[in-house]
Amino acid sequence: MNLPMSLLQIAFIFFALIAAGGLLMAGLIAGKIGIPPWLGPVHGLGALAALGVLLAAVLKTPDAPQHAWWALYVFAAGFAGGVFLFRVLFRNRVPMLAMVAAHGSLGAIGLYLLYGAAF
Repeated sequence: MNLPMSLLQIAFIFFALIAAGGLLMAGLIAGKIGIPPWLGPVHGLGALAALGVLLAAVLKTPDAPQHAWWALYVFAAGFAGGVFLFRVLFRNRVPMLAMVAAHGSLGAIGLYLLYGAAF
C-alpha cells in the first residue's frame, strides 16, 4: 500500500539533503580545501527553506509529535548559530573545525529528533 508522504517526512528528507551539503563543507574545511563560493549560501538558504517546511508541518498537524517541535527548536538554534558564526564571525576567514562540529552536532540531533517524529 502506497501512503502519501507526510510533511514531516518531506522535511526530514529536505534536512538530510542539507546535512549532506554540510558534511561536504566540513570535509573540505577539515582537508583545508577551499569551499566553492556558492555552497555556503545554498546550504543556508536550503536550511531556511527546510525550516519553513518543518514549521508548516508542525503547525498543520493538529497532534504533531513532541519530537517534531523539539526538532524545530534544535534546527532553529542550529540555523541561528550558522548564520551568526559563518556570516558574522568568520566573514573572511575559514571557520574553526570545533565551531563547524558544534553546528553540525545540532543538525545531527535535529535529524534524529525529526526522524523519530516522521517515521
